[in-house]
Amino acid sequence: MTADPELLAELNDDTRNVLLTLARIWTTLATGEIRSKDAAADWALALLPPRHRPVLEHARNLYLTCHYQDEVWDDALKAQVRPHVDEVLSRIDDLRHRA
Repeated sequence: MTADPELLAELNDDTRNVLLTLARIWTTLATGEIRSKDAAADWALALLPPRHRPVLEHARNLYLTCHYQDEVWDDALKAQVRPHVDEVLSRIDDLRHRA
């Protein structure tokens, strides 16, 4: 299980689901458990450095409280999305290489 290019191609258009899916991939590889999107986000948030938490926290909150048409990502959060994704992909790759 890994992040395929099709998933990453959706990053700009479906940011919340891509971030939550990456959290699920990471969680599943690390624990062997398949968790819901919000539970996977909670797990990942506990392990991420503080600078990479805000976008996942926002994605989780949107997932729990908001319809797609009502989503808002301000410029500060948008600027943090790619660094967050790179961090999570690094964690996923580390786990894949250990397996």
